[in-house]
Amino acid sequence: MDDSADALIAQKVLDGDKEAFAHIVNRYKGPLINLVFRMTANRDVAVDLAQETFVKAYAGLSRYDPEKSFFTWLYTICLNLTRNHLAKKRETLLDTTDQAVQHDLEESRRRDNPESLAIQRQEFHGLEKALNTLPVDLREAVVLRYMQDLPFDAIARMLNIGLSAAKMRVSRGLERLRAAMTHEDASDGI
Repeated sequence: MDDSADALIAQKVLDGDKEAFAHIVNRYKGPLINLVFRMTANRDVAVDLAQETFVKAYAGLSRYDPEKSFFTWLYTICLNLTRNHLAKKRETLLDTTDQAVQHDLEESRRRDNPESLAIQRQEFHGLEKALNTLPVDLREAVVLRYMQDLPFDAIARMLNIGLSAAKMRVSRGLERLRAAMTHEDASDGI
């Protein structure tokens, strides 16, 4: 994801080439949908919020600073929309993990045999269920770090927190995730 290319495209759009924004949409729609899906466990909501992100980004393009990362700016818009959605709906997410499991399984289905697919399904379900029990601030930090594979400095900028705070959120999120999964494993064995 090339920030200099994104800055050039943003400038083209600001200069009147409205169709140039399609390059931004094509480049980032997959990562944005994936991010929102991980936060909400709802594919329809993920698509809607990704689209809303692009609408807001287009409308606010004049506020983008080309000296900074376009990717970070766009993800921050998306995270804020997702947080607002979760706050409005107060979703529990525990009952919607099947969609998240299905999404992950579809990506790996082509290369796996049925036995390993069944094991993965069980593991994905446990992970998604545990992930969805985390508070939103910890969940978004873990999702950004381990499911979006972002470095801590990018996470800090997106969440508008310091680098050490970003590392702490990820660490706390992982601790709570481990505890939730251990609890889930213990209750499965009963």
